[in-house]
Amino acid sequence: MEDFISLLKQQSCSEKVAVTPELDEALTKVDQMLESICAELQVEYDGPYVGVEILNAHRLVVRAHEWKIHEHTWSMKICSTAPAANHRAEWAVQSAGRLRKHVIVKALPLFFAGFVEAIAAAGKSDTPAGKRMQEVAQQLNA
Repeated sequence: MEDFISLLKQQSCSEKVAVTPELDEALTKVDQMLESICAELQVEYDGPYVGVEILNAHRLVVRAHEWKIHEHTWSMKICSTAPAANHRAEWAVQSAGRLRKHVIVKALPLFFAGFVEAIAAAGKSDTPAGKRMQEVAQQLNA
């Protein structure tokens, strides 16, 4: 498995997440990987909460986000949970602040485990993208 997954696994298990250029690069690679996989699968998933001051104020969400005006793209983004926001995408994981990156990295194993369950519920586990998500979830949760 790629080095960036190994780095994220190591960081998710450590007491304190080291916010470094290497972590930012790993989060960028996760974002890019998920963008292509989410586009293929088109499975919505409301992942773990990643708020800083109020944990349930933001969460990792997979859906067709309007990341650019009038352009919907399947991906995972950090979204507001305010009822009026309708899971509006606010940040990509690599664009989050230092404090939120700590919460995100700690939440990634849970995110991937839950996303694999959502993929299975949608009947897409046997697709190449579904199998790839299973591999990532297994490595992060080993």
